[in-house]
Amino acid sequence: MVYRYPGRALAGDYVRAGAGLAVGLGVLLSTPLSPAIVVIFGSWSALFGYFAFRTVQRTVTRVAVTDTEICDVGLRTRVMEWADLQWLKLRYFGTKRQERSRGGFMQLKLKGGGRSFIYDSGIEGFDYLAWRAAKAIRDNGLSMDPASAGNLLSLGVDADRETPPPEASGTRLG
Repeated sequence: MVYRYPGRALAGDYVRAGAGLAVGLGVLLSTPLSPAIVVIFGSWSALFGYFAFRTVQRTVTRVAVTDTEICDVGLRTRVMEWADLQWLKLRYFGTKRQERSRGGFMQLKLKGGGRSFIYDSGIEGFDYLAWRAAKAIRDNGLSMDPASAGNLLSLGVDADRETPPPEASGTRLG
């Protein structure tokens, strides 16, 4: 399967990046420069510029998943065999008032074979990616931290199940 970040999931990030850059650069270009203004609004602009870059990076990223490997194609191409996966961390980010079904997001971090991958729950097929990674951790004889295991269960992902959860929309390989 090949997954990507849908445009609708990134639209808000583009708006936030554009607004942040407009404010930061607007102040830098329209006021007399002082060291304080340059430090504050230069840093502001750099932060939102980086956020815009990361959003563009997600827009062009395609993630191909097979039974033996994961391949991330975007501004650069990275491939990792599932047998090389050494570490998985699944985190939930949201406020205390948000329930996982109504707000916040999850982030999946994978490391192994000298490579690392990070995906947030806005990508198509996030549940499948999480299941495949958790299955690889189990198949490699490794364990994961309790928070990650609990977050997998909250997604309905059981790494001990041999069949994947219902796959989100994606493009089938081959």
